[in-house]
Amino acid sequence: MPSIRGLLFLNPASGVRFPDAAALESAATEAGLQVVRFASVADIGLMIREQMRLGRRLFVAAGGDGTISSVVQPLVNSEAQLGVIPAGTYNHFARDIGIPLGWREALDVVLSGTTRQIDVGRINDRFFINNVSIGLYPELVARREERGRDYPRWKARLYGAYATLRKYPHVTLAVETEYLNEIIKTHVFVVSNNSYDLSRLGVEAPRNTLEEGRLSVYWLPHVPRIALTRFLANYLAGRVKTTPGFRSFRTTQLKVQSAHKRLRLGIDGELVIMVPPLVITIVPKSLLVKVPRLQSPTS
Repeated sequence: MPSIRGLLFLNPASGVRFPDAAALESAATEAGLQVVRFASVADIGLMIREQMRLGRRLFVAAGGDGTISSVVQPLVNSEAQLGVIPAGTYNHFARDIGIPLGWREALDVVLSGTTRQIDVGRINDRFFINNVSIGLYPELVARREERGRDYPRWKARLYGAYATLRKYPHVTLAVETEYLNEIIKTHVFVVSNNSYDLSRLGVEAPRNTLEEGRLSVYWLPHVPRIALTRFLANYLAGRVKTTPGFRSFRTTQLKVQSAHKRLRLGIDGELVIMVPPLVITIVPKSLLVKVPRLQSPTS
């Protein structure tokens, strides 16, 4: 058996259940990766930091964006490398850095690819790879998860969308940057690690770079329910920029305050409760990630 070259954290329950978990585990073990079932570890960060002290430098997340985000936390600003095997529902991060969606091809990138140094975002004491959202999205996730993991995902998403629009959630935020100080009442507030190409369709909107060293902030001021429905239709059709009132800007840091004692957030697709104020910053080129060898730095 080869010496251990790194750890692979496997989350077979990410998104849709991963049917090839046993085959991946066998192939990873044969390649010298110690496989750890995600649910069996109480503190992923603690385990990774202990392994880093032992000299390990490769840590692989096999799951969705939430799984990847959990593995990333202790890796930022270190010499350790992140490997990604996409096994989630949407796999936004894997798509944005050019990782093949097939697990065998992704494992080959982990083992023989090159490294790329990318930005991450930080909200208070937590890092994020994709985005932070307030308003509609975390409410939708909360309603969807009410149905439980064993409920068909497409039915859970439909229920979540219906329940969210029926509730019509909004939040009032005080947003402060170097150039902006504004009180906004909004249904949709998103801060992303680098910029999305909003001309692309809905959930498929990619980021064309992860090295520009900027956060992108998007929001839609409070609108009547029918206008909100039109916004969602424009979003899904890739026409979000044409929505009346839609605003966006780029920055390196911002502060978000609220009268609420706790805010429900979506961070990399996972539901999180945080106490404001929220201080959100970009951490430029702070994460080493394994990518295909032929990939250009700005692809």
